Amino acid sequence: MSTDLPSSGRRLRPLVTSAFACTLLAAAGAHAQPIYKSVDSTGRVTYSQEPIPGAVSVDKVDVTPKVVVDRPAGAGSAAAPNAAAEAKRAETARQNEDFRQRQQAREAQRQQAIDAVNAAERDLDAAQKALVAGQETNQPGDRQGIGGVRSRPTDQYLERVQRLEAAVEAAKKRLAEAQNRLRDVQ
Repeated sequence: MSTDLPSSGRRLRPLVTSAFACTLLAAAGAHAQPIYKSVDSTGRVTYSQEPIPGAVSVDKVDVTPKVVVDRPAGAGSAAAPNAAAEAKRAETARQNEDFRQRQQAREAQRQQAIDAVNAAERDLDAAQKALVAGQETNQPGDRQGIGGVRSRPTDQYLERVQRLEAAVEAAKKRLAEAQNRLRDVQ
């Protein structure tokens, strides 16, 4: 087995040689056959199961797999990894519960803000309807004659309309505040 390539493939030779060597190493480790690295007079490296005749240098490659077992620091017994895993699970469960509670609290705040906006919209609608109804001058005492067929609104009427307009403005302000609170909790 050889990785000889034509001269046009020299750029690919290290990649092919490395891939071939890895394949041989894996196969050799599985079958425990020796692998040889042979270097010819031009510097070409060949990996094979037999030394290449006429090679300038031949080395036997150790392909024995090395097994490394990582243990957590301070883990002196088999119970330590289980305890660490259980502690991690408990911490994750606690974090999940904290998150769920924060989410429920945010949802409750959001629902309260939505309810406040809806109530403020109803109050504004009622105040606007009251203003329209209060501006009607067909109630007794709303107009005062000023001679002939002319009349003017009475002070009582003007005060009533002014109170109703103030109520509409206050309802608009409460609605804007409720909408701002809703934006803050979303």
